[in-house]
Order: sequence, then structure tokens, then C-alpha cells
Amino acid sequence: MPTPTELPEIAVRHGRDKKRKNAIAALLCGVIPAVLLNFYSGSAVRSKVGLFGFVAGLIVGLVVGLIVGLIWGDAFEYVYHRWLLHRARNPLGTEHHKHHAQIGTPEQAEHVALISSPRNIVLLFVLNGVPAFLVASRTGQWGTLSGVFMGWTVYLIVTEEIHWRIHMNGWLPPGLRFARAYHMSHHDVPNSRYNVFLPIFDLLLGSAGRGRSKVPIQPAGD
Repeated sequence: MPTPTELPEIAVRHGRDKKRKNAIAALLCGVIPAVLLNFYSGSAVRSKVGLFGFVAGLIVGLVVGLIVGLIWGDAFEYVYHRWLLHRARNPLGTEHHKHHAQIGTPEQAEHVALISSPRNIVLLFVLNGVPAFLVASRTGQWGTLSGVFMGWTVYLIVTEEIHWRIHMNGWLPPGLRFARAYHMSHHDVPNSRYNVFLPIFDLLLGSAGRGRSKVPIQPAGD
């Protein structure tokens, strides 16, 4: 039976392990399709436009796709958080309800992850990947789709890391320090502020809310 001193340390260790496994799953789900898509698109394009044209097109496609992927990731985070994690009697929301209930307790760190397991990471990539593949098959923008996968990966890993640092009082860069008060106010008023650190869709859909958080933040390092 863990002592009261050991319990927070165990929770932090489990929370970091979950965050690391989720990041690995996201990297695999994003990088592998991105590489395969570049290879697939490159074999057809390289012979038509030459090496220079291929490289230039690849860079442009990746940049455009990365931007699209980041915005798409922000939109999906909003939808996932608002209508799945906060929906009553939804199995996906079970762990998230624990997250809200454990704020300020010794076991908080174990429930910080927005996505509860690597399996759900895979499901999220599949859920988003199917419509993205359908669009790419109609438009032929396979290189852009490669960037979209990379954008999803970056957004997911960064969001989980910032969410962890918000709750565990970790360091945040100057441009993101507002995110701590912004997100913790979501725990005061759960039906507002669903974006963790990039509130594009909170602003667009009128859920940015107001007020400052009174929820305690547990210090535990990064």
C-alpha cells in the first residue's frame, strides 16, 4: 500500500509513462504513412517534373499539409473534447471524467492525458485518415496528405505535453503562459474553453468564456 508521500510519485511516473507511449504511438501513426505517401507520390511525379521540381513540390506540399494538419488537429481536438469527452454516458469520456474529478489530488498526474491509451491514438488517426485519404484520392494531393499526417502528429504530441505542463506546473514558453489560466478555467466551467492552448475554435464557436481559474495546480516538474 503506497504511503501518502509515495502516491503522488507513483501517479507522476504512471502519467509520464502514458504520455510517452501516446507520443510513440502518434509518431508511428503519423511518420510511417507520411513516408509511404511521399514514396508513392514521388515515384509518379519525379519522372515528369525532374528532381528539382519534385523537391520543390514536395516541400510546398509538406508545408501546406502541415498547416492544414495543425488546423485540422485543433478542430478535431475541439470536437473530441466537447462532444465526446464531455458527453454523458460516453465510454471515451470515462477517463476524462476521472481527470476532472482528480484535479488537486495526489493521483492527478495519472489522469492528465487527454487520450487514455495508444490504442485510442490509433483509432483517432484512422478516424481522421479515412476522409483525408478520400480527399487525396480525388485531388491527387498525396504529398500534401503526407504533411497533414505530420501536422496531426505534431499537434497531438504538443497538446499532450502542454496539457501535462499546465496541470503539473511545468515550464511553458512565454507565448504560451496564458494557456495555464485559460485551460484551468475550463475546470471551473467545464462547458467552455475546450481548446487547450490554441483557442481558434473556442473563439469561432463562442466557447472561449471568461474568468480566471481558482483550481489548484499540483507542482510535479515537467
